[in-house]
Amino acid sequence: MKIRKKKKGSTFVTVVVVMAIIFTTGTTILAVTANDYKMRINQSKKLQNLYEADSGLDVVENIIIKTSQEAIKYADKEVKKKFTELDDKDRSKDKINEIFKDKFYEFLTVRNKEILNEKEVEILEYLILEKKYIKSILESGKLEYDSAISNIENRFIIEIPEGGYVKNINNGKVSNITIEVKSNFESTEGQLKNKKTVSTKYSITAPDYNSEITSINIYPVFDGKAITADGNMNIESLGNKSIVNISGDIWVQGNNNLGNSPEYTFDKYIGGIKLDNTSFDINGNIYTANTFHLNNLVNESSVNGDIYAKNIYIGKSINSNVSKLNNISFEKNVVVNNDLALNATNSSIVIKNNFYGINEKTTEVSTANKALSSSSIIVNDTSNTSTITVNKDSYIMGVAYLNATDESGNKYQTGESVAVKGNYLAYTDVDDVLNGATNVTLKYYSPLQLLESKNGQSNAIMKADYFAEYYSKNNNSYNFNDGGVSLKKSVKSVGASVKDNQGNIQKSNINDSDISIVNEQRNEFARNVFAMGDTTGLGYDLYDGQEVKRQVSNQVNFNEIRRVQGSSFDTTEGMVILKGNENENIEIENGKIKGTDIELSKGLIIANGDITIDGNFNFTGNIITTGNIILKGEGEKNITYDPQVVRSILALNYDLLKDIFVKSQGDREEVKVTSASELYSVDKFLTKSLWRIVK
Repeated sequence: MKIRKKKKGSTFVTVVVVMAIIFTTGTTILAVTANDYKMRINQSKKLQNLYEADSGLDVVENIIIKTSQEAIKYADKEVKKKFTELDDKDRSKDKINEIFKDKFYEFLTVRNKEILNEKEVEILEYLILEKKYIKSILESGKLEYDSAISNIENRFIIEIPEGGYVKNINNGKVSNITIEVKSNFESTEGQLKNKKTVSTKYSITAPDYNSEITSINIYPVFDGKAITADGNMNIESLGNKSIVNISGDIWVQGNNNLGNSPEYTFDKYIGGIKLDNTSFDINGNIYTANTFHLNNLVNESSVNGDIYAKNIYIGKSINSNVSKLNNISFEKNVVVNNDLALNATNSSIVIKNNFYGINEKTTEVSTANKALSSSSIIVNDTSNTSTITVNKDSYIMGVAYLNATDESGNKYQTGESVAVKGNYLAYTDVDDVLNGATNVTLKYYSPLQLLESKNGQSNAIMKADYFAEYYSKNNNSYNFNDGGVSLKKSVKSVGASVKDNQGNIQKSNINDSDISIVNEQRNEFARNVFAMGDTTGLGYDLYDGQEVKRQVSNQVNFNEIRRVQGSSFDTTEGMVILKGNENENIEIENGKIKGTDIELSKGLIIANGDITIDGNFNFTGNIITTGNIILKGEGEKNITYDPQVVRSILALNYDLLKDIFVKSQGDREEVKVTSASELYSVDKFLTKSLWRIVK
């Protein structure tokens, strides 16, 4: 009998085949099941989206989100306010977070309430039921609303059932707000319209405060100022005209050391801000304890801000033989502590608001220095090609002085608040003297014999009356020249000024009300020029002292500058350039520190010497120096003050820079936030339960 041999491997093949069939069948079943599950989930989501759209639950959610975002903004602002009031020990992250959350809930609860159905309700409940959102918040804090839906979309009724709005309290404070919302609507699924009611619950919880916060002091030496300098500021170009645009204030003390024998015609105008062959525009205020001087070829220029200066002078200097084609427009007030003077051809000064000449040193003249402190308008150009125009009111508290001296060196005081070269000859043509009258005296002021007294009086008012009467007559030896001066509105002056509509010279007409107005400008001049904008601790007679109290040299701690100037700074928000050694200058060429590749487009520059800027320059930040600022050469120079630049630099480098400015009683403390606390994802403050169909 033959025994059949069993084939090896047949069992294994059978197992493999069976397993393959099982695997294929199982995979197919799983795929079908998964696909069915996905279809069911997608169908459920479609149904949910459909119901939410029809029911308006998506509108309710958007209302809650927008209102919560407004609460976050409010809480952020309140944190900044509160931070400055806290002691250092209370400025912990946990404390700040606690304040932030309290203010978040304050906005949503106690701060904002409205009347609905004769009942006071909190803001979220009101907005949800009225289907509105916050459009804007006025400075007063009042909320303005707008509809969250159009009339066409308004197909649903929103309800918050009794007990559905709950403030949850923990340790006496709100910990979160829950709101149950029901919506009655007609579904549009398929061919039929079914009335439905769906319900869901929202939970609003204050998020954690997520910003880094630093407190920095705001000092007058940089606050609002693009440029701050103890020395002079010179803008010049020997070739083609330079273009200078400044956005921000300029504070320049100016150096006007006159020496022992000054040439008063020109030297009294040295120091301050001098422009030559340039187009100059500033969107900000100008403050200088000396002169704002347009020397030559300064046209198409404007000052879109107030200017406070000792003098404003358009004309040649002792080192230049010609001054022409200078045209400037002052868009706001012009306040001078001495003269507004014109000595240039084909030039114009336009003051679109008021002019104030605020100094009144017109009595008891004993020295030539009094000529430096008596405000007036002076025109020394006789070409009749230049003009001065003041569109609104003019207040002139002083009179002009002639460059003629007696044997004691005293300058001759005229009676003119508006003085045009040649008109002074009236003081030499005194009929009473020629007629033998004894009540009038003349005195020799080299090189002229001039009216000294009349009826025992020798002062500016007497001379003003004489001057006005002289040029109001028709049979004079000399004719009146208005010098191109046009003061269009009210003119209040200590001396004679301009002709009125009847052709008569206006005499002294200052009254107590006018003096009160001028005193306000004197205080502003002292505050801005003598105190850099901060009079705290400087007394109440700052203007009378006529002395600059705050300057770069006593507002910047240069010992501290020298200590930190070699440190590695965080330059994310701008460069930090510090030079603390005396007379250590900075030279910038075409936007780079000379001899380096360091580009200066944004930052903080502080020097204890001169700063020279040559060529093109585009810079945002602060430039501060004890020395001079020189802008020279061709090219466009744009310097912009941005309050956030220096604040960000100080905040990022707080440990290094916190002591570089000298503290005073009036320093403001300001909070700098280094990341935006408004950038919160919705899931940080809002959760929502699964919605359900009520019926």
